[in-house]
Amino acid sequence: MSAHHNVDELLVAYLDDQLERSQRHDLEQRLTRDPELAARLAFLAGSNLPFKTAFQPLLDEAPVQRLQAGLQTLLRPAPPRITRRRLMAAAIGFLALGVAGDRLFLQLNQPEENWRSMVAQYMALYTPETLAGNPPSPQELAAQLQYAGEQLSITLLPQQLVLTGATLKNARILAYDGKRIAQLTYIDGQYGPLALCIIQQPGEASAESERRMGMNLVYWSDNSHSFMLIGHNPPQQMNALATQLRQALAS
Repeated sequence: MSAHHNVDELLVAYLDDQLERSQRHDLEQRLTRDPELAARLAFLAGSNLPFKTAFQPLLDEAPVQRLQAGLQTLLRPAPPRITRRRLMAAAIGFLALGVAGDRLFLQLNQPEENWRSMVAQYMALYTPETLAGNPPSPQELAAQLQYAGEQLSITLLPQQLVLTGATLKNARILAYDGKRIAQLTYIDGQYGPLALCIIQQPGEASAESERRMGMNLVYWSDNSHSFMLIGHNPPQQMNALATQLRQALAS
């Protein structure tokens, strides 16, 4: 438990930009080698949610006096600067006080919206250096794609996933809100990190575009999965790449 807590402290300090340059570099190298650590970082990054809006529907039924007493205890030593670590601690404090914990979790995790938000925050941490180095061998990449596909009940073949101007670097499994997410990460020769993310969540929705965390997104769904392409490529190019992937994955 203590080791897990220490890892979370390190990851939250990273998200708060409180690590020294050497510590940050070492952690980023670990993240490229350790999918579980990367998934934990993504989970903690996903805590950056609209807490006030999410808690509002619960205020009428909350035990106000007990909450206020608990909050006084939580907030008494708070420093002037409020960081992500403090916000996370406060959120955990709410849950520890037993205020409709299950409903709170559901309120804060609306699946259609928040898995995209989590992935966007995670991808915002990527730089070209994150994906530096040679890509895996064709055999290794095929094995990664097969494993990712098995976890999400979808066929993922290397020939389906070729993108013009980009190199597929790896396929890994992340987790969010009890669901697995396949992340297929590319490096675009001009625009840097690019990723196709897949979650087993049906929707039958046509492609839509938006911008988050300084990146462009295109997302769509079929009768069994939801997909999102995210990167720094211009919107028109992202739409063209997404169309290419939609057609390849549907064939």
